[in-house]
Amino acid sequence: MARALFAGLRDATVETVAVVYLDPNRRILGMRHVVGGRDQVAISIRTVAMDALAFGAVGAVMAHNHPSGDATPSARDVAFTRALAAGLRTLEVVLLDHLVIAVDEVTSLRAMGIV
Repeated sequence: MARALFAGLRDATVETVAVVYLDPNRRILGMRHVVGGRDQVAISIRTVAMDALAFGAVGAVMAHNHPSGDATPSARDVAFTRALAAGLRTLEVVLLDHLVIAVDEVTSLRAMGIV
């Protein structure tokens, strides 16, 4: 489901992040997109947390693209993911995954053991 939901990020020419907020049955409550620059995009933990609370979410899935075509998470991606998961956990919201999307590949930070 998540890969299909974020498929539009694959063709973006600038980095874009999307966060989907989910209810206890993993139904979509809402979504936020933030468009960045050529090689980075910024979204704050505070913004994600405020959205999660506003939607009454218990789960979230984040994705962003790498227009370079390399879906390898950067050190910044890993650090932010860990900080976001910890911050959301304090609000009883689970970060289910963070996907890095490139043209032909998707990397799951959950599968890597980071989330």
